[in-house]
Amino acid sequence: MDNFNTGTGFSIELVGCRLEPRGEHEGLPLYESLGGKITAIAIVAQPAIQQNTIGNNADRSITGPVMIPDQKIFRNTGLNGCSENCYWCFSKETIAELKETFTGKIKIGH
Repeated sequence: MDNFNTGTGFSIELVGCRLEPRGEHEGLPLYESLGGKITAIAIVAQPAIQQNTIGNNADRSITGPVMIPDQKIFRNTGLNGCSENCYWCFSKETIAELKETFTGKIKIGH
């Protein structure tokens, strides 16, 4: 079989976003992340979206999701960069806008 689970996933480095309150999720504040710019995509052992990549031996590639619309992602940074256990989400529209800001920088880990 050429395909295999890599045990890794993708994570983004994001700057310049703003958070808008959207209620609660699992008893914690929920924020929608709006705007910003993706400065890099990293290959990480524990992706925040909890989805691993799939490797392909034949063409030596890895594929998988980088962001998933409306998925609630646990974070420890809330409004104005304050330390806060909370959840973030990204709309389909925001993900489409962020995709256009990515310039191709790939990293191993953060």
